[in-house]
Amino acid sequence: MNGLPISNYTIWQIKKYGKIFLLVLLAVFLLGNILVALLKQRITINPKYYLLKNGFPIFSSSDEYLKLIKSYPYNFGTKLKIYRMAHGESYWDVAMRNNISMDTVIAANPFIDSLLAKEGVEIVLPSEDGVLMAFDNLFDVWRMSRIVEYKNSVKGDYIQSIFKLFSLDDIRFAFFKGAVPEIVNNSLEKLYAMRKIFQSPTGGRFTSMYGDRINPSVEGIEFHNGIDINARHGDPIFPAREGIVSFTGWRGGLGLTMIIQHLDGYETTYGHCSVINVKPGQSVSKKDVIGRIGSTGWSTGPHLHFMIKRHGRLINPLIFIW
Repeated sequence: MNGLPISNYTIWQIKKYGKIFLLVLLAVFLLGNILVALLKQRITINPKYYLLKNGFPIFSSSDEYLKLIKSYPYNFGTKLKIYRMAHGESYWDVAMRNNISMDTVIAANPFIDSLLAKEGVEIVLPSEDGVLMAFDNLFDVWRMSRIVEYKNSVKGDYIQSIFKLFSLDDIRFAFFKGAVPEIVNNSLEKLYAMRKIFQSPTGGRFTSMYGDRINPSVEGIEFHNGIDINARHGDPIFPAREGIVSFTGWRGGLGLTMIIQHLDGYETTYGHCSVINVKPGQSVSKKDVIGRIGSTGWSTGPHLHFMIKRHGRLINPLIFIW
């Protein structure tokens, strides 16, 4: 006889204790869910405080969102802090000081309906770049992970416990490290779509923003009509968008300068170049190296002065290349 002999009695005993084991598991499952439902407070959010966009919840109430962030009992997937905007600060100032991108700030604060910051407003700042997002079911976490094509695993305690099936939380958070937001509120949607059309003309840190500033060359306050991007001498400069070169040459304090005309009345200017690789009338794509970083004109060091106009009117470049 092959193997160990098993009697009918042994089989009956196995079945008996197997049933007892399954009943005990079921009892633990039911009792655990009942106790959690009775003793542990679940996360509840009134649906009027958020809207569903493509099936994903986007908070419209800053008060309810921040209250949830402050009281959230689980791991977000990254460290967060709450920051109160000071007088004269921009979101770009705060993002730069915290070494995160504007994409990260926008994703972590879905209630932001304007890129113009207001004094005293509280915002959420993740400790690293990525998308912090609220979800009302586990399936949508998987669905968003497919959309953003994340390279790292989704982080955070977004999976509901088996002992919370009787009292599921309305909202859980997940963090997609290194991703950029694919879903934004309706107020920012047009700006975000425009931001995808433009690109930063060079790599580097934004060192001087659009608006009033202290002139680094002379004493006093002046209006800075673009942004300065700090980069190494000789680094490549790319068009912010495809277009046609309308000017190359020396332009006063901007030194060697290029101007490119784009669709819809947009015009971009690239100042302080060391080398210019294009000529007026030439068509350029976003992949073309049109020049090199320099320090010509009135400059304290190698950087790019970048300006955007539309129909002759100056616009803050950070609306397009944050």
